[in-house]
Formats: sequence, C-alpha cells, structure tokens
Amino acid sequence: MIQVLVLDDESELREEVAFYLRARDCKVTEAGSIREFRNAVVLQDYDIFIIDRKLPDGDGLDLVSDLRAQGVRSGIVVFSARDAGNDRIEGYQRLADHYVTKPVRLDELSAVVESLAWRVKGRPGWRLHHAEWTLYSPNGHSVKVTGQELAFLTALSQSVQKVLSRQKLADRLGKDPSIYEPRNLDALVLRLRKKVAEVTPEALPLKTVHGSGYTLTQAIELVL
Repeated sequence: MIQVLVLDDESELREEVAFYLRARDCKVTEAGSIREFRNAVVLQDYDIFIIDRKLPDGDGLDLVSDLRAQGVRSGIVVFSARDAGNDRIEGYQRLADHYVTKPVRLDELSAVVESLAWRVKGRPGWRLHHAEWTLYSPNGHSVKVTGQELAFLTALSQSVQKVLSRQKLADRLGKDPSIYEPRNLDALVLRLRKKVAEVTPEALPLKTVHGSGYTLTQAIELVL
C-alpha cells in the first residue's frame, strides 16, 4: 500500500484529495501546517509527500528543500495556484518530482502518485518488449501480442495520459482513417484486454474515453 502524507491548509481540498486517494488503495495522512507535517514524519515513513506551497507557517518549497537536504528520497508533489514558468522551474530546482497547479485534477494527481510510487518502491512497471513482441506486467507475467497490438500499445505509450483518437490510432496501425471501421479497433482492444486478464490479475492500464478514443492511465515502458 502506498503511504501518502498530504499537506494543505485548505481542509476541503485536503480532505477531497485524501478521500480520492484512499479509494485507490493509498494510506493517507493529513496535515494542515508544516508543524503538523513534521510531527507526522517523525511517527512513520512515507512513500509520497503532497505539499502545498502557500501555508500558514511557511513556503512549501522551503520544506521540500529541507527534506532533500536531509536525504529524503520519497516522491514529492507540489501543489500551487501559481502557474508561471518560473514557479515551476523553482519547484524542480528544489528537487520536487512534480508540480501540480490548482484547481487540481484528481485523476491526474492519482496517476502522478502511482507513477512515483513505482519509482520510490523500486517496483517494475508495465513493459512492452518490441523484439519479443511481448507485454510484461509489473509482476512479471508475459503476454504475447500481435503486430497490430504492438503498434497500438506503442502509440499509446508515447502519449501517456493523453487521449489518442480512433483516427490517429488507425493511422498508427497503418490503416486509412477515412475508411477504417472504429469497431475493428474496439475489437482489438477487447481481445488485448482478454489476453491480459487470462495471464495476470493486474488490469491493463488502458482507458476507453467514450466519443474520443483511448489513453493509458499508467506508463508502459518501451523496450526496443
């Protein structure tokens, strides 16, 4: 289970984030100030810190710098209503992993947390091995894929968390988008999901966006 500590003095947003992440099997602790945050850190270790910039007792980026100076390797996500390029750059210079602007998209935040957790916990993620025409799950289960499935997953892997339309995917499959039947793509996805489900309990991180196309909710590493 991913251990997350959320620091934000806006109680409504903090509780909303915590509720959303708990529903996705994260164990979440909440803090409303830097003081509360430091007290929580003393009690246990965390995989991910989610830290707001503007706090009643300081700047969240100063806390990020302190954590990194202490050698903390946990994933750090910074919240901020400030979206200027210089603010983002400063966040990354202070060694935050991600800089998320408010208003927060909870589905995006969840994907960021999951991605960071794979790195922090040293777990392998999904891998697509081109030379072997094989998809590997995080637990090492292997799924042989066809050329069309390989092309489909490769296209999505190059645009993680971006929705690719059926037309764009048809083009990546070497088809003419003007005459390619959308139901053929849907059938490909159905077969692929079935193949994965037959060999591993881990769900393929593939989402259907009705009326638009498909997207990956988690990165798949391409191995050439």
